[in-house]
Amino acid sequence: MKIAISSDNHLDVNRVDVAATMEAQAAWLKQQEVAHYFFLGDLFNDFTRTQSYFKELADQLPGVGIHYLAGNHDMIKGVSFAEIEENDDPRYFHRRYLDLGANWRVVGNNGWYNYDFSVYHDQPAEVAKWKRVYWLDSTIDQPISDQAREDLVLGQVASQLTAAKRVGKRVLFLTHFAPATRL
Repeated sequence: MKIAISSDNHLDVNRVDVAATMEAQAAWLKQQEVAHYFFLGDLFNDFTRTQSYFKELADQLPGVGIHYLAGNHDMIKGVSFAEIEENDDPRYFHRRYLDLGANWRVVGNNGWYNYDFSVYHDQPAEVAKWKRVYWLDSTIDQPISDQAREDLVLGQVASQLTAAKRVGKRVLFLTHFAPATRL
């Protein structure tokens, strides 16, 4: 079974022809006989456009599993925090999994980061200031702090991994965010 994984296409930011891109992508996935395609976030700066894109792509590829996560760009517009966490689109892969064969489980979680990569990581007020000035994530609807959101994600992921281990599955973990952690 073949799977394909990609991320960060930024179709709007890169000003590409969306229809032509989708046509080429569908043709490539079909030609490669891909069984499942996973997109790991940042297609548009608008979740509703991202969601619509993958619905249309799935319509063009019956029999191919189309799955996507939201990246920080997708979260900027067209979606609330609650909708990011709980979404009934069957292609949306956040907090979901797919068993492939007897041994493998693909686990998806959008992820988040607490800005430990900032030079101000130990100064929360400076991180907040830096984020407002330099980071587009400051426009994302979020009722909790970045640290609380990362803690939420880490709890979700721990639960997902524990469940996979319980049933003896090897895991392919998919996420958009790769946090820096300090030991």
